[in-house]
Amino acid sequence: MRKSTDRTAKGNGGSMEMNNVMDMVDSCMKAQKDFMDSCSKAQKEGLERWNEAMGMLQKPLASMAATQNGPMKEMLGFSSDCLTTMMNTAKTVAGESGKMQEAWKGAFEKQMEMSREMMQKMTVCFQPVGSQQ
Repeated sequence: MRKSTDRTAKGNGGSMEMNNVMDMVDSCMKAQKDFMDSCSKAQKEGLERWNEAMGMLQKPLASMAATQNGPMKEMLGFSSDCLTTMMNTAKTVAGESGKMQEAWKGAFEKQMEMSREMMQKMTVCFQPVGSQQ
């Protein structure tokens, strides 16, 4: 028969099984946090690159408008105004989207922390009788 002290982890007084469960929970939560971080970063970079591409598209139209006269100049000017509005809107959307992602990320991290605490309490409750302290 094994002694309960053989199953006790050094330092925190928890059983080895509990430590293994908590290591697994921590590993899973780290993977989820890493996913949230990379997803947020990718979305932000995507919006920035799209905005840069729109700027590159707008430059030739603006230079063409300067050399034209009459209706063509008006049409190219209108197109340039539309693209400028789209770019400014995209910058605003990217900024607000980033703020929203940070809020969601904070809420998600708090939820993970609460879930970890709950899991830790549950593993303590389900330890074999005699191994609890």
